[in-house]
Amino acid sequence: MMDTGSLLNAGKLPRDLLPWKSKSGHMNAMLYNGDAFLFDAHSGGSFHTVSDEGFGGFTIMDDSDSELSRHLQAVWLAEGRILKTGLGFGCFVRMALGNSNVEHIDVIEKDPEIASHFGRQFRDNPRVTIHVQDAFDFVIGDQKWNLAWHDIYCDGNNGLARMHFDLMIKFRKAAKIQSAWAIDRWARRLLRVGGVRTF
Repeated sequence: MMDTGSLLNAGKLPRDLLPWKSKSGHMNAMLYNGDAFLFDAHSGGSFHTVSDEGFGGFTIMDDSDSELSRHLQAVWLAEGRILKTGLGFGCFVRMALGNSNVEHIDVIEKDPEIASHFGRQFRDNPRVTIHVQDAFDFVIGDQKWNLAWHDIYCDGNNGLARMHFDLMIKFRKAAKIQSAWAIDRWARRLLRVGGVRTF
């Protein structure tokens, strides 16, 4: 397993994937103050907005050390087959690939443009499978994962903790342990009462 500094460096988005705009112009990505940012240009959100020559908008994610640090516990706990909802920049996937205990990562990403552009870095990696569909519609079947890490996005992050809660309920029988980028304390307690192991 790599040390913290190496994991954070592994999480950085390859700069040759920037700048980027979706065909609709709704999503875009660029370097801002040395970090990669993914923006929703048409969001109703009010958090951290940036405007720069047609790029910018509401921040969905970035690859700053402070942002990447939020994934570290999941990376350290990951082993065997793991599940990641939401690809984004692929930061978590790159970090988890640095954990030698990780055999395979299934990623569910509903935006085909995000999956195509930011997923191409994993196209030839036999340890990664990207499923282009909504995680809420994903058919689990008999699949099992040792860990599920949920990190999806909704406009302005309104209701995000509830969406992560619902995903953890959905995957409770398929994943040994789960957590999410945003989940409330009350939700963790409720999930544990319901038999969902969280961290």
